[in-house]
Amino acid sequence: MPLTLLTGANSFVGAHVINSLIAAGHNVIGTVRRGNLIEEIFAIHPEWKEKLEIIVVKDYAEESSWDEVFKKYPFDHIVHVAAPLLDAPTNTDYERDFLKPTVDGNRAILQSAARNAPSLKSIAVTGSVNALTTGMPDELLKGPITNETWLPISQDEARAANNNYISYCSAKKEGELAIWDFVKTAKPTFSVTVLLPALIFGPPLQPVRGGVKGLNYSVNVIYSFFNGSQTTIPATSFPSFVDVRDLADAHVKALTHAPAANRRLLINGKPMTYTQLVHALAKVPELAGRLPADSGEDANVTFAKFEADADNELLGIKFHTVEETMADTARKLLELEKLDG
Repeated sequence: MPLTLLTGANSFVGAHVINSLIAAGHNVIGTVRRGNLIEEIFAIHPEWKEKLEIIVVKDYAEESSWDEVFKKYPFDHIVHVAAPLLDAPTNTDYERDFLKPTVDGNRAILQSAARNAPSLKSIAVTGSVNALTTGMPDELLKGPITNETWLPISQDEARAANNNYISYCSAKKEGELAIWDFVKTAKPTFSVTVLLPALIFGPPLQPVRGGVKGLNYSVNVIYSFFNGSQTTIPATSFPSFVDVRDLADAHVKALTHAPAANRRLLINGKPMTYTQLVHALAKVPELAGRLPADSGEDANVTFAKFEADADNELLGIKFHTVEETMADTARKLLELEKLDG
């Protein structure tokens, strides 16, 4: 069985990647930054214990931390999910909280792996469509977004903007550029694939402290549609999404699918509006009377023209429908609501 390193084991995407890796026959070493998270993960997923070991790596941007890990374990693959979060309340400074940890974190794990992991065959990295675009209408109207598109914002412009979302987008771009610079200059023996999802929705598998009070950003978007905080459907923040389970499967497939090696891959890229999501949630009987009224927001959405079909076909992912994603997410959130009660 292949041995695979997964960074960010307690994260929304990370938990689903663990599930997909185990289902695909991998043994997994997952990393977290704090030891208390190990018990929290196994408390809700005891079924993972036979195939998953979780270790603490306190500083993902410190190369020596990874040196120790790679010297101990003979990894075949890596899935690198961990990255700074947009919605973390302490993340307020472009350089300190977004740019440096993203760029240095990517470089540290790549450089250490190149020196210390001779059996390593491939790395799949969770990138973001925000390395390509902020989703602002003026960007989307300029033409199709492809796997060769890059965010048209420089580091200096991001600093001047002093805006967390712009900081996040810029860091995603710069962090990915650091990856491809490494591939070009170091010419590692392992391949690298970067997955580029838009908004990521789906049922949370990760530990969620305090029930629905501890939801990650994207899942909380869905919960906001039926938690009483919205009387009418709000404006769509980004006009595309992927189901987290499909994204997790894409990471796992990219590890061993030769055509995915050393490529950026857009994942799904189908158009979406918040009105469409709410209408899908309306098919869940338990949400009767809890959803916001139509606002006509979908008439004002500027859709992204993603050229993602070839990338989707390359990995052979069968995507969940909007209705499936919303129903499964809603039912999980209703379970978490009961924990608050």
